[in-house]
This record gives sequence, C-alpha cells and structure tokens, in this order.
Amino acid sequence: MPSSVRPEVVLLITKVDFNHPDARTRPYHRDGRPFTRAEHALLATFTQEEKTAAMAQIQLEAEWQRELDEMKDDFVALLMKYFAKLPEGSVVSDAVAIMTDEDYAEFEHLAEIVTAEDTLEYRALHEGS
Repeated sequence: MPSSVRPEVVLLITKVDFNHPDARTRPYHRDGRPFTRAEHALLATFTQEEKTAAMAQIQLEAEWQRELDEMKDDFVALLMKYFAKLPEGSVVSDAVAIMTDEDYAEFEHLAEIVTAEDTLEYRALHEGS
C-alpha cells in the first residue's frame, strides 16, 4: 500500500515558524517570509500522518542541532586548552603544533564536522552566483 504522506507537505510543515508574532493570521517561513498563496493552500490540506511525520522531522533536526552545538563547544574548548599555553596573537596552527596525538586526532574529527555545516551553507548561498 503506497504511503499517503506527501513529502512536499511534510517539508512545508517543517518550514513553518510557529513562533512568528503574526502566526495566527498567516503562516511564515522560519526566515521570516510569509508563505505564498500556493504554499498556504497546500499547507491547509495536511493530514494527521503528514503532521506527525513533520513533527518527527523537526525533532530530529533539533536533536542534530544540539549535537552539532555540543561538538562546536568541544572544538572550541579543545583549542582554548592550547591557546591558554600560547602567547597572545597565536593562531590555530600554533595550537595544533603543540597538541598531543590524542587531541590532534580529536581536533581532526571535530574540524570535519563543525566546518562541514559552514562549508555547505556557503556553497548553498554562493554556488552559481
């Protein structure tokens, strides 16, 4: 039996800013843009299954963001541990140069993760410009 969940509706629900001050009168995207008439019309047709799927997706995204924030904090803490040993004006490569092998492995692991989001965001915003 094919699913009656429409991915485009689920995605649209995940884009709703439920905290927007004008949310009672019309839906807004998380970036502040009001939904178009077509988006609003589609949103008005959501099913309970689609709402459930969207809420699950929103929860997964929130968990992922918390994990990413924790990794960013760990990354900064790791660097600060070494910057505390270095003179003012030192740069990341100076900190990396004095890291233990274990901390360097953690640095490499965290650097890939915490910079990936920025890299993807940059590419999304600037690619094809």
